[in-house]
Amino acid sequence: MTTKLKKSRGSSNPSKWTWKGTVDVTDNFKLSNAEEGRSEITFDYEHAVGGLPFIETSLVVSNGGFVEIEVVFSETFAGLHSETGDGPFFLFSNAMDTYRVHTQTLEPSKIRKLIQLPFAQRSQRCQKIILKTPNSSVSIASLGCTHIRPPNPTVNTFSCSNEKLNKIWMDGVRTVDMCTVEAGETTEAWEVTEEGTRILGQHWAPCRHGTRWGDATVDFEVKIEKGGASWGVHMVANGLIFCLDIAERSLAAFEGLSDTNGVFPSIPRGQWTISEELDLEDWISVKTVTKGSSVSVQLNRIEISTIENLDIHPILGGSGNNTGSVAFGGPQGYISVFRSLQVTGFAGQILYRNNFLLEDKSRTFTDFAVGTNALACTVDGAKRDRALFGGDLFVMCRSICYSTANMDAILGSIKLLTSHQTEDGYLGNLCPIQAQVYTDTEEPPTYAFYSLSYALLLVVAIKDYWMHSGDVAVIQSVWTRLEKLIAFTDRFTDARGLVMAPPPLSMDWFPIGGTIYGASGKVNLAFYDALRSMSKMCSALDIKDTFSARADLLKDSILSHLWNGEAGIMRMSDISSETGICQDINAYAITTGVAPPHSKSIATLAAPKDSTLPRAFLGIDRWDQKRIVSPYASGFAAEALFERSCGGEAIELLERVWGIMADGTNPNYSGGHWEALKPDGTPITDDTSLMHGWSTWPVYLLPRYLGGVQPLEAGWSSFMVKPVLASLDTVDVQLSTPAGKIGVHLDIQESVGAGDIKVTVPLGSHAKVFAPEGWIIVHSEENAGLDSLSQDIVGQEAEVSIRIRFVSEDLEASDSTPSERRKPSKKSVTFVNAEETENILVCGDKKLHRRSLKRPNILKRLHRWLT
Repeated sequence: MTTKLKKSRGSSNPSKWTWKGTVDVTDNFKLSNAEEGRSEITFDYEHAVGGLPFIETSLVVSNGGFVEIEVVFSETFAGLHSETGDGPFFLFSNAMDTYRVHTQTLEPSKIRKLIQLPFAQRSQRCQKIILKTPNSSVSIASLGCTHIRPPNPTVNTFSCSNEKLNKIWMDGVRTVDMCTVEAGETTEAWEVTEEGTRILGQHWAPCRHGTRWGDATVDFEVKIEKGGASWGVHMVANGLIFCLDIAERSLAAFEGLSDTNGVFPSIPRGQWTISEELDLEDWISVKTVTKGSSVSVQLNRIEISTIENLDIHPILGGSGNNTGSVAFGGPQGYISVFRSLQVTGFAGQILYRNNFLLEDKSRTFTDFAVGTNALACTVDGAKRDRALFGGDLFVMCRSICYSTANMDAILGSIKLLTSHQTEDGYLGNLCPIQAQVYTDTEEPPTYAFYSLSYALLLVVAIKDYWMHSGDVAVIQSVWTRLEKLIAFTDRFTDARGLVMAPPPLSMDWFPIGGTIYGASGKVNLAFYDALRSMSKMCSALDIKDTFSARADLLKDSILSHLWNGEAGIMRMSDISSETGICQDINAYAITTGVAPPHSKSIATLAAPKDSTLPRAFLGIDRWDQKRIVSPYASGFAAEALFERSCGGEAIELLERVWGIMADGTNPNYSGGHWEALKPDGTPITDDTSLMHGWSTWPVYLLPRYLGGVQPLEAGWSSFMVKPVLASLDTVDVQLSTPAGKIGVHLDIQESVGAGDIKVTVPLGSHAKVFAPEGWIIVHSEENAGLDSLSQDIVGQEAEVSIRIRFVSEDLEASDSTPSERRKPSKKSVTFVNAEETENILVCGDKKLHRRSLKRPNILKRLHRWLT
């Protein structure tokens, strides 16, 4: 039902609601319970919103006691019907509320009272209020979420004659904005006081100095204020977690990311009763001793528990088993104050000491990454994991450049990730956004190292940032680190010339699938792309290029050992199925120019002919079983189709995958781009991110390929316009660049083979405009002999209009009359620049044979045919 709800300035408020039980929505929203049953109301914002949640009550009535309500948040429709919402989120950071369900205890009252939840919910579509107390009622006057910041403006724009594509693009821009974080935007997760550091039950945050610790003794004092206290050892993302519950008077241990199951399982490792003699109301001294495969706990010098035969494998960083840091967090509802932390090695050396008092506030926030974020940056997902990944930045960098142009977020991401580098050269590719730029002399925390392919994709993102911004300083500041990464990767090159990275470095975008064993296609293609990027960036530093030759050798090795020439497939690895299809790897091989043209490549990457969704993996054991539809992988595929000038197929794939997300009638519609889907078009899990940065490919692809506009020189001092046609009547791209305003507008009538490209080139810049594949640029009649495939335009104040014409596939039948010539085909024809051509591959697996022709003859005959 839809009624009027008072809108609050600077906040989002729901526009629809439904209810169960006894609910009156005549004036306020009044929920009432009798002795039996529970009333609830579900508020729908109709798209995902984020901010600090608030609820304003106008009347709370009970039989004399407190009234309890439960507040449930969810971005997904399925999560709305779960006891935990679409959370909790335990993986990487404290940059949002870990939990999606909050219990609030209300005093009976006849006056308005505002309830403000302590942590931000960064993306949810629905919010449910459940009245839990019998014989009570609650009247809600207003609710919503207060915005953390205003949205970033859309500096660069795209539009076309296809409204579905326009909707997909705008939803993508919204996703870009919600996955961008301004400096200082994140709320501090811990409260440091004169008495100690107050920690609410949230994600367990590890100390950055201890991710490589092995045997150690951890001492601290804790005072429980509510619920209990929790800490962990051997923690990076996962580890061994202890929960001291004051109501149960028990200590429980769990192996995993938390005390409950989530993406990864939580394994109970024991529960011990606390004697009544031990005072849990005052300060409690805690000693946790880790030694080999055992861990023991003492409370107030009384031994409580010992766990044997531990074999905890860190899911991040590749450190040894039973290693990791001390961490603090807790189940929902826990509130405790900690002080006097000391970690001692078994030789008696002090590994870490922190009093957790005010004088240590800055260091506490830095060491545990629980303060605000010092730099603007990007995050993988709006609601989770809100962490910075190199692989996600590979997409987000370009999406930002073609939309919000928030270059500070890209630059901050680069600074934060590249500041984390091991002594042997492995470059950081995952980081909590509250982490500081790493300047310590000791090795950085292992949580910064997830995937070698992600580290290499970061190099490509740095090149892309430089090309769009013209910022040479960033290359100068990170060049030595990039060189070390290249040398580090080269260490794993085998006798065949392929990179054979060890398993801890061979994860990719789908962690549930696990490690890619053998010589990974993704790692080798990313290394090739990184080498080419290094080659390009050499010009910025005016140094000799030593990378292009290395890239050429690697390309030959990839084709020799990973390319199945018969099937036209780039293999996941040298030991994976020769015919199994990995969507992103096959596509990346095309966009990098490694894979040669093949008659089957388009069918492999295009949307399935049976109208189903494309799966990321086909015919590959272990991976195929996951049946995942990935916008991240499909983005690679769409770009490959565009690169092959198959605009129609690329658009069909975008509409097939992203069209589901853009459907406003979909119960999972978020107004953004989703992380992953099932084959039936629903989110792959209840906690799937429906605002995910790595899925914003269309924000970049549509203006880049349909408008055809991209920089040729850093800072857009020179740029290219080469549109890929896709049966669209109009395309418009407007960009604000360091060189000035750039505009491209297409008016195309493909059915009659005619059109115009209008280009705005700022003063001081230069554009090279290419006709679409199969078309030519037509000059004035007096310059008819100069008809060409491209035209140079120098910067000027006036817009330049260029006339283009289609080239018929049977142009060579020059003796036929115009009426006998076939009408232009909507299929794209590949026009090559060789002196002689043989069989030319075109979209739709069609081959066109041209007789041997010289270019001047071609142009003369084109003009005769057109006139």
